[in-house]
Amino acid sequence: MSRRMFVQVAGMMAAAAVALPDAAPQAPVLDEVVRRGATYVSEYAGKLSGTTLEELMLLSENSGNRLIPPRRIASDLLLLRIDQKGRIFGLRDPYAIDTKLLRERLPRIANALAEPTQDSWQVAQNHAREHAVYLGHNVVLWFSDPSLALQFIAAPNQSRVTYKIEGNKRMNDTPVVGVGFKEKEEAGRQYLLNTPGNPIASGRLWIDPATGAIHQTELWVQSKTDTARLLVSYAPDKTLGLLLPKEASGTFEWREEASGGNIGPGGRRISFEANTKYSNPRHRPIDLSRIAK
Repeated sequence: MSRRMFVQVAGMMAAAAVALPDAAPQAPVLDEVVRRGATYVSEYAGKLSGTTLEELMLLSENSGNRLIPPRRIASDLLLLRIDQKGRIFGLRDPYAIDTKLLRERLPRIANALAEPTQDSWQVAQNHAREHAVYLGHNVVLWFSDPSLALQFIAAPNQSRVTYKIEGNKRMNDTPVVGVGFKEKEEAGRQYLLNTPGNPIASGRLWIDPATGAIHQTELWVQSKTDTARLLVSYAPDKTLGLLLPKEASGTFEWREEASGGNIGPGGRRISFEANTKYSNPRHRPIDLSRIAK
């Protein structure tokens, strides 16, 4: 090799060596990812509110030695922004069990809230309660809402939660990072889920660091009486232009709290496993802020 060619090759190698560090991807900054996630959830709640999904849940119950066949519960699930903090809440209206119709197939809750008032909000909740018994127990009703984990990154709640980066992967052909979250434990505090057992929550959100979009949520719930684990995967919907729940899987357990006078093991335990698919989204804008407080 001539001296001139050697100098050229050496120069090219040196340039490549200098360029390599610049080409390496930068690790996401936790504070920035959390901030973008909060902005995304705030905007997402307004766009999502009024979206109805068809929910098909396969629910299995384990109650001691009894063999209970799984139930296939078909419902309309209406997702709503319910407060100015951007909290999203799902109202479920079952319409069939194992293909047997429970009611006429109409979007009863969305119709009731077409003109939101205190009275129509009560009607909507009555529809949701009518067939809730088929979910088996409050522990399923309370913690199977696919939107539940999103509130833990909402800006108004961040002072009550700690966060950390927990890995990365690709979802929906998008690089995402895992942001672990955990509510700050404090004696006497009412935790964010605000159910009777006052469970504390932790989990993980898989977030696009560039946009804040959330592609998957993992929620872990724990109290003296309740334990729940729920994983929800989102997928893009071209019609609505939103990431929407696509699949969910969860386990739910309720324990009877033993009284101080009991001798021997604690009280009853009931556990459930649910595998759920969501499809056929329809959107009718619903603004619950119009209801006078």
